[in-house]
Amino acid sequence: MMEEVDKLIAILDRHPDPWTRARAALELGELGEDKALPSLINHLKDDPHDYVRRDCAEALGMLESPKALNDLSICMKEDDFRYARNEAAEALGKLGDKKAKDALINFMQNEDWDFGRASATISLAELDIREAIPLIMDEIKKTDDIFVRRDMLRSLLKFKDRQTIPLLVFLVENEEDWEVRKSSVNILGYLGTAEVVEVLVKTLKTDKHVFVRQEAEKSLQTISNDNKIAWTSPEALLARKHEIS
Repeated sequence: MMEEVDKLIAILDRHPDPWTRARAALELGELGEDKALPSLINHLKDDPHDYVRRDCAEALGMLESPKALNDLSICMKEDDFRYARNEAAEALGKLGDKKAKDALINFMQNEDWDFGRASATISLAELDIREAIPLIMDEIKKTDDIFVRRDMLRSLLKFKDRQTIPLLVFLVENEEDWEVRKSSVNILGYLGTAEVVEVLVKTLKTDKHVFVRQEAEKSLQTISNDNKIAWTSPEALLARKHEIS
């Protein structure tokens, strides 16, 4: 193992072909040896090739070492290549260090690339930064890109926090994109309240897309099981909504 690590470090440090260096960086991340940290950090900061820096950021996320936090934060903020910034944002969520909170929130609110901001929301959720939930909800409301909304909703699924219910209900009732509605319905299944049951039963009966209706029934069954109420029908669960805690 260590011979392989040494070989890959040598390739990353010395090989003239950037694509070979980039591949070596990812292989070092997959091996998970902290010995690769100094080389990966050096190339994250100074490699002249965009994709080498990007792949070093991804590899540092695989290593999950908090020692990379500062350098990943700088890359996320300052790198000229948006894919490198994005990978740095994703990597920070994997380090398990909540000290990344402020950098991720700043990036989420100020990054020019919508998908980079979405990556920050997911990392904030992976780190369980619950004070960021209202800020993430604001970002979901602001973005016009349905694909970005879908990605940002992944963070709300990780949080599973009832303060997101008003936004999720709004999306279920007003969002044109069926996949956004489906994702919102899925999250609501983990946030069972009497209000949520009412919304899901209505969605099951009225949503125009079959996959959204199917997801609504699954979510109702989840709520039923979580509250130890025998599942018979949506209407039966609605009649017992007062038992849902």
